Amino acid sequence: MWTVLVVVIASVVVTAVASLLLGRSRAHEESDDRDADSRGFLGAVISGLFIVALAFYMVIVWEASGTAEDNAAREAAAVADAYWQTGVLPQPQRDHVRQLLTSYPKQVADDEWPRLAAGESDPGTASALTSLHTEILALPSTPDSVKSARERVLERLREITDLRRQRLDQADGLDNTGKLMLFGTIAGAIGMIVFPLLIGFSGRTRHVLQMSVTAAVLAFVCVVCVGMQQPFRGALRVQPDSFTKVTEELGGIP
Repeated sequence: MWTVLVVVIASVVVTAVASLLLGRSRAHEESDDRDADSRGFLGAVISGLFIVALAFYMVIVWEASGTAEDNAAREAAAVADAYWQTGVLPQPQRDHVRQLLTSYPKQVADDEWPRLAAGESDPGTASALTSLHTEILALPSTPDSVKSARERVLERLREITDLRRQRLDQADGLDNTGKLMLFGTIAGAIGMIVFPLLIGFSGRTRHVLQMSVTAAVLAFVCVVCVGMQQPFRGALRVQPDSFTKVTEELGGIP
């Protein structure tokens, strides 16, 4: 929050000072209207490019956030399904496997999820998943009910592993297309402020105020966009609600 406020205020101050220093006088403005149409066209082009880049970037970010949320729900559902399948396993393996399955979503929510904002994984969560694989592979292949449950649990564990890998990949941030759109958004925002100053924006009070407000809005948009580079960071970050809920759900499964 403080970062957003500082960037917005700094942008307003710099823009206002630049407008006062570089702004033309009214007399000069009235005597140099020959290229007004060309300047207006170029300004519209810059604004259009900014809007297009911002729109594409928001679509990319929105889809990434939706995918992360869906994958988290699927991973939590796979954990619950695997837990149900363990009902026919022999003791003491059943209790041990169920203990590992119960601790996994809790570790994801409490330990790994906070690390995702920095693009990191939790070694303890990876270790728990490895222990689950080892424990399931060590189960006997007889009778048929145990063999069938063993195969279904292994299938769920493969799904959990794949979804976790996708989550960690998303935590690394934007792909090249997303980075290009973010760069285009920031460059377009800067161009919308710099261009009027370079071509000769008047230094009248209402124009300075207009430029300052525009700079504040664009700075806010850019800071928000930078904070949304990956779905586990920023104001709109994905929460581990699916894992929290499945942890509670597992406690009620007989």
